[in-house]
Amino acid sequence: MQPILMIVLATATGVPLGLWLRCNLATLGYRTAEEADRPAPGPRWWVVWTSALALGGLATAAVMSHDTLAYLPLIPLAATGPWLAAVDFDVLRLPNRVLAPTAAATLLAVVGLTVATQDWMTLMLPTVASVATGGVFAAVHLATKGGIGFGDVKLATTISLAVGPFGAGAVWLSLLAGSVAALVWAKATRGLGPIPCGPWLLFGAWAAAIACAAIPG
Repeated sequence: MQPILMIVLATATGVPLGLWLRCNLATLGYRTAEEADRPAPGPRWWVVWTSALALGGLATAAVMSHDTLAYLPLIPLAATGPWLAAVDFDVLRLPNRVLAPTAAATLLAVVGLTVATQDWMTLMLPTVASVATGGVFAAVHLATKGGIGFGDVKLATTISLAVGPFGAGAVWLSLLAGSVAALVWAKATRGLGPIPCGPWLLFGAWAAAIACAAIPG
């Protein structure tokens, strides 16, 4: 497949996916009984273009990269990330019913990548990175008494697993970029209420993926 066609198809696929995610979000089925009286979150058209940008950007990075297959583990996060971000913005939660299958699909993709490359380090490094990230974020979760939600712990662990095939530096970059973006958001909103970290952790993963393609070898 021609690189430009791959990018166009991935971006185009993101549009109907985003529309479907937006329709699903509009039902507010993710809200619990305690959250039912919260204000309406608005039309959230940004979910559509974010889906297109996530898949299109991922395809662009894969085409630019010398290691296209390494981007496969990021596809589950690109597909479900806009939905998770929208829910976190609304109710400050990352529901397990979407996060768990996303993590499982990411792990399967890493295993598949390991089989394809016949290099066990492809599995070992992401596994170690995800365990280390999970431990650090869990410690922060406990230290802040829930200031960092446990959903953020699980998401950061999944992101480290997805970005891990690019190396420890890429994992560090994704978490750093996500943390900085969250701090910038907090500054922009002047600390009005708890910060939804999930969207910014996802942004960090996407930024690291693009950076890995842009930086030679």
